[in-house]
Amino acid sequence: MKRAPLSLLVVIGVVGFFYLQNRPRPANDASAYVGKPGPELQVQQWISEAPDPTGKHLLVDFWATWCGPCIGAIPHMNELHAQFQDRLTIVGLSRESRQKVESMRSPQMDYYSAVDTQARMASFFNIRSIPQVVLMDPQGIVLYKGHPAYLDEETLQTLLSAPDANES
Repeated sequence: MKRAPLSLLVVIGVVGFFYLQNRPRPANDASAYVGKPGPELQVQQWISEAPDPTGKHLLVDFWATWCGPCIGAIPHMNELHAQFQDRLTIVGLSRESRQKVESMRSPQMDYYSAVDTQARMASFFNIRSIPQVVLMDPQGIVLYKGHPAYLDEETLQTLLSAPDANES
């Protein structure tokens, strides 16, 4: 009598294992995006002034006020902004309300900030965890997608110095 329930559990476990191993996974790895065109910058409302990213690379920082690692990455993003602002526009983009983002007092973002409660860019890039950044060249080609901690000054310098897609 006890064998039937045990056998059933084993079968369910095996079927479940194979289902989880073979189910479609979201395309959230960088290789699905790097080297391909990204979308135009889409925001619902600017919190800072709107930038003029013409001729510059664009780095979009997907973040939220409730996300400890996101808050922890802001000083790093401020450093990148200070060092590369002549060639790079950084935009912190939250899917929260303007009121929620403006209620965060510290740390201060030295780069551009906007909200998009519709999460249009986050949906395009299949952002499932934050913080996450996406770097695009002036022609909109994605050069990097990943955690901001892995985008150090040396890596960013290399990416910004790479020939643009239209120059090849």
